[in-house]
Amino acid sequence: MPKYNNPRRTWKYSNDFKVNAIQLSYVVGVSIKSVAEKLDIHPFMLSRWRKEYREGIIVVDKRKKVAGQSKAKKILTKEQQLERENKVLKEELFNLKKVATVSCRGTSGRYRFIEKLRADIKVKRLLKFFDVSKSGYYDWRKRQPSARAIEDVELKNKIQKIFTENKGRYGSPRIFKALQKQGYNIGKKRVERLYRALGLVARVMRVTTRSAFYKRFLTTGKNLRPDGEVPLAKDTVWVADVTYLKVKGVWRYLSVIMDLYSRRIISWSLDKSRTMEVTKRTLQNAVKKRKPTGDLMLHTDRGVEYRGQVYQKVLKQQGIIHSLSRAGKCTDNAHMESFFHSMKTEVIRGNVFKSDKELRGTLGSYINKYYNVSRMHSGISYCSPIEYEALAA
Repeated sequence: MPKYNNPRRTWKYSNDFKVNAIQLSYVVGVSIKSVAEKLDIHPFMLSRWRKEYREGIIVVDKRKKVAGQSKAKKILTKEQQLERENKVLKEELFNLKKVATVSCRGTSGRYRFIEKLRADIKVKRLLKFFDVSKSGYYDWRKRQPSARAIEDVELKNKIQKIFTENKGRYGSPRIFKALQKQGYNIGKKRVERLYRALGLVARVMRVTTRSAFYKRFLTTGKNLRPDGEVPLAKDTVWVADVTYLKVKGVWRYLSVIMDLYSRRIISWSLDKSRTMEVTKRTLQNAVKKRKPTGDLMLHTDRGVEYRGQVYQKVLKQQGIIHSLSRAGKCTDNAHMESFFHSMKTEVIRGNVFKSDKELRGTLGSYINKYYNVSRMHSGISYCSPIEYEALAA
């Protein structure tokens, strides 16, 4: 039974569509199931149509009645006739899936469909299939484009430009917000349609499940933000984590601290070893840059690089309260996990780094010049982190 990925309302199939489907099912070497899948209909429906065709309920020409199955079989057994029909029907098989819906879009929709297929199928055959006149079709081709069509061309160029400037990292929702910021008063669905028409696909990362070879959690320490609430001001809650990146097949370790209020990356360090020295350096740089004056909480996971005495000493000296994720609950630090996911998707995956200098330069350009400065973030009203902090100032 076929799987319906895009459920839609019930269509009333035309007699011509049914006849074409039935004829396709009689082609030698083509099964009922394969035809049904191509046309996005149920095999039982096609089998019922075949039965009605044999009984004379469905006819090729509504003005005539079919005597029965024997005559149809007699015609199909003629080798020359069969080869000719095979050529025509197989040519149409790939495109017939769309025919059931194009008839509901009016005459202009049929003309657009013919224009799209004319490179593969003869125009004369398409005109006959869609039951439209030759003069009407060619008159439609000579018409000047409508104001909306002209506007669509302009919007496509703008969408392509935004997509290219962001190196393929923006999907249609972010491009929609970017266009709104530039003063365009358009609908989200329209942007999605034009985005698809351009054949654009944003960078994505395959989600994998990997079990760690060890778990090192300590029983001491509490999660001081169990509800995961976002703070109302900057420099009140920071979050930190470490991730792995490769240089010539060898792991490097990236330590990052983010201000949870604005999602701004305020400090990061790259090193060959995952030690407390890396996380301590990241923390000291963050304190030096931001100079927090009020109560500040730092939330991390339970890794040893955050639980060690050296790191705890720095926290105490700076008067920073330490909050820890619950054991086995990586979602407690979801904002940092989300940043790492975005970063790896947009700039790491697909690239091979030959040196630490190259990786460091790529990270610096992405974090300092793109992510913090111009990348729109869905969690902060599609502003960049620096822009969001400036609005709150």
